Amino acid sequence: MKSSQQGVALITAMLIMAIIATLATSLALGQQVWLRQTQNLADLAQAERVRQGAYEYAAAVLLRDEKNSQTNKSDNLQEAWAQTIPPLPVEGGFVLIKIRDAQARFNLNNLVQQGKGSSNQGDINILRNLLAQKNLSPDLVNPLIDWMDEDTKLEPGGAEDLEYLNLDPPYRAANQPLRSVDELRLVKDFTADVIRELAELVVVLPDYQPINVNTADAGVLAALLNINESQAKQLVQARETAPVDDKNNVPKLLPANTQLNANSYDVKSKYFIVTVETRIGRIARKTEALIERSSGSNASASVLWYRQPPIPITIDEDKS
Repeated sequence: MKSSQQGVALITAMLIMAIIATLATSLALGQQVWLRQTQNLADLAQAERVRQGAYEYAAAVLLRDEKNSQTNKSDNLQEAWAQTIPPLPVEGGFVLIKIRDAQARFNLNNLVQQGKGSSNQGDINILRNLLAQKNLSPDLVNPLIDWMDEDTKLEPGGAEDLEYLNLDPPYRAANQPLRSVDELRLVKDFTADVIRELAELVVVLPDYQPINVNTADAGVLAALLNINESQAKQLVQARETAPVDDKNNVPKLLPANTQLNANSYDVKSKYFIVTVETRIGRIARKTEALIERSSGSNASASVLWYRQPPIPITIDEDKS
């Protein structure tokens, strides 16, 4: 009887120890998760502060360049703002900053003159050339014009409210300037593949802006100046040592009788895209901003918008 009682007591003691061990493990795990979440939130807040500082730094670089505009009469890829900035160490990680000229791309909002009821044929031709380069139909210009213009006149192969209202879910044509390149997903025939092909060639800016011939790549130059890619590559190579300081000199660099629209190109820029990548602890974040820089004695630089990619934050769970 006595040994039986001792056995029951032993089993009970073992069960109590097992319960205590389980509770302790659960509490320890919960505390570890809580600490990890707290650290992630702290790293995220740190990344946000670093991001804001990075944009202020980029704005300062662009303003310093503008103040030197009396000696630097153009914006080109040999200037300080266009140079690769090595990773900058910050507390708990590092930050990468990249400044690109937004006007090295074709501004889609150049296509339609809002309030005037007309489209810009010269700029339409530029976009047609870009589409042809990518083996895409130049007629994609037509539904885009319908999307942006204020009238209900249907372009050949275009689309107005009636066609969009028959979709599921239904919506109307914007009848206003584009707000972002991503908006192209709503436009007839602009599939994900089409947008992917155009992503590095086009941009959306708030107002009419010419292409900077000093920063545009060969493909954009060929479409802008209506020359072949070989000639465009020669221009790109030549500007590495001799950027164009005066837009009036551009025709001199081209074959005779080349037809140009003087409004569609320039040698200076007003808008810049700044990409900031931060790595703080386990938090990796990438954002992109559009900075507008004014000129003159009261020059200033301000962030018009910033956005994050579809998955802006990733967490490396393997890092302790």
